[in-house]
Amino acid sequence: MKNGLTPCILLVALWIPALSFATPGIMKQFIARYPDTEESQLASCRTCHLPALENCLNSYAQLLKENGLDFSAIEQTDADADGIVNIDEIRVHQLPGSQAQADEIFLFTNRIGAITFNHEKHSLADSYLSKGKCVNCHGPETFPRKFDDNEPWQPIAHPLCKGCHKESGSEKAPKRCFACHDKSNRKLLE
Repeated sequence: MKNGLTPCILLVALWIPALSFATPGIMKQFIARYPDTEESQLASCRTCHLPALENCLNSYAQLLKENGLDFSAIEQTDADADGIVNIDEIRVHQLPGSQAQADEIFLFTNRIGAITFNHEKHSLADSYLSKGKCVNCHGPETFPRKFDDNEPWQPIAHPLCKGCHKESGSEKAPKRCFACHDKSNRKLLE
């Protein structure tokens, strides 16, 4: 019995420190630093973990880690490269590590008409073909995991999204251009 118990104790002893970085304590520190975020979308794991870029961290969490968990040290930086510094996004309860304006909602702008994309539904709902597997949409030849609205998405989106919509067989899956593209929200070419 003693020989079987020792490896288990050793495994638990090595495992506990690995969990110490991602803890509710960091969220408590975040809310203590920014008290008005307590009832907002920022009071959740997604503030630091979505979209995950490296080791389950997003760009905001990576900056935070690199700066010794000093929130003030990264307030004036723009973790998600959307042109708005972290503190300004936090003040309006936007996600500083994601270009999404709300949890998992992305707006792809283009000259034809913007596309509002609900990533959460597409990745988690059973009715969608992704079936919760990131590799079904993200990879070297498909969408990167970091959203950047300055990138041209048409060469990736048209074959991937249109193909999935057709393959799904669902009557609810849009198959016409302006079922996805919102003509009222066009971005003019500059």
